[in-house]
Amino acid sequence: MAAATSSGVGKRRDDFLGFTPFSKSGDKTNTPKRKRVNRNKKKSWKKHSDVRDVEDFLDDVRLQERTVGGLLAEKADENLFFVDTSKKKKGAKKQPKRKLLRPLRIDLILQPDSKVPAPKDILSHQVPNAKKLKRKQEREEKLEKKGILPRTDRLLLAQKDRPSSAPKDVANNNPDRGFYDLWGEKNTLDSAVEGKDQWYLEQTKKGRVKRPERLNKKPSELPAIEVAAPGASYNPSFESHQNLLLEAHEIEVKKLKEEKKLERQVKRPSKDEVATEESNLMEQCEGIVEESDDDNPLEDEGGQEEQMMTSLPRRERKTERQRKKEKEVKIQKTRLEAEKTERLRRQSLFQLKSIQTSLKSRQEELLKRKRLREEKRKAKALQPKRLGRLKYQEPDVDLKLSEELTDSLRKLKPEGSVIKDRFKSFQKRNLIEPRERAKFKRKLKVKYVEKRAFREISA
Repeated sequence: MAAATSSGVGKRRDDFLGFTPFSKSGDKTNTPKRKRVNRNKKKSWKKHSDVRDVEDFLDDVRLQERTVGGLLAEKADENLFFVDTSKKKKGAKKQPKRKLLRPLRIDLILQPDSKVPAPKDILSHQVPNAKKLKRKQEREEKLEKKGILPRTDRLLLAQKDRPSSAPKDVANNNPDRGFYDLWGEKNTLDSAVEGKDQWYLEQTKKGRVKRPERLNKKPSELPAIEVAAPGASYNPSFESHQNLLLEAHEIEVKKLKEEKKLERQVKRPSKDEVATEESNLMEQCEGIVEESDDDNPLEDEGGQEEQMMTSLPRRERKTERQRKKEKEVKIQKTRLEAEKTERLRRQSLFQLKSIQTSLKSRQEELLKRKRLREEKRKAKALQPKRLGRLKYQEPDVDLKLSEELTDSLRKLKPEGSVIKDRFKSFQKRNLIEPRERAKFKRKLKVKYVEKRAFREISA
């Protein structure tokens, strides 16, 4: 037995074992005291309750729901087991497996692991003032059973029964409205104007303005899209491609001739061709009559006047006999001319065939001239008109040289531009006037300033 010390704490004996698992000797001073817990409060339940077995069970349930889609205990045997009906024998040689069509690894990674459906968003299904609306609906149903309609329905019915003061036009978006052919001969919009006097329609301004005939004509007879030459194809024949090259060559030659002509007109003359004072004086003196060497010009003028006076015929008075003779000669001449015309008219009866041939040739010539005039008029109608200060310039011919032709459409490089082609087509068909690109002219001089930050670096 151990004796009590002055401090009041007893010493344990090492040769005696205790009865409790916490005591190592027979001394009861080392046994832990039992804690007193208030079980009436929820806080102590969570703190001093052992719920590990419940949590393990719930974790197991969640795992089964994620992996299998439900509890294994609730699954049928057909979903858990299957009967092996394969005819493979044990120990037989394994055949090489064929490559199966399996999904990609990235698709497997992106697939969701859980089979549990997403939680329902309760807030998205909530209706504001649901109780109030439900009570209102119930009240309206009770009144409807009694035959009492709500105020809004009564107003709508009254508005529907009220006769309209003026007829309203049918809305354009009404699917029940009647349809008519817009380009047909009869138009329903003209029904209100049919059978009325033209003067009345003009005074009341209900008649439509007559469309001018010039608006029905196209500005040009050219088609909107012109078919390209056969030589412009990606795989043209030799003859068509050579014809297109010849056409482009003639256009270039014509341009060169115009450039050379312009250079000749603007070219400065050489030193030998420059006009001098002597040459200018000689040009001014050409054509001027030189003075005669005679000393007496007045005498010559007097002699000339006398000669002119003597050369003038003197009018003598005719006698009566001469006048009668002249009259007889005139009558005889007139009679001979009349006989001659009569004789020629008689002889023309024997020239009917020659006259018919001449008339036929004349008619053919007139028809030929008329045909030429018609062709010129048609050719002029196809030409672009002068709408502005600039003339229409034909675009360059889009073509490929012989060495640029390819045997494959994929290797072919496009020529020209679709936008430029459409723009030139508008100009050629007289839809817009020929234009040129606006030239940008800088009004103020550009001033270069070296910034301070750059100056510090470069210094």
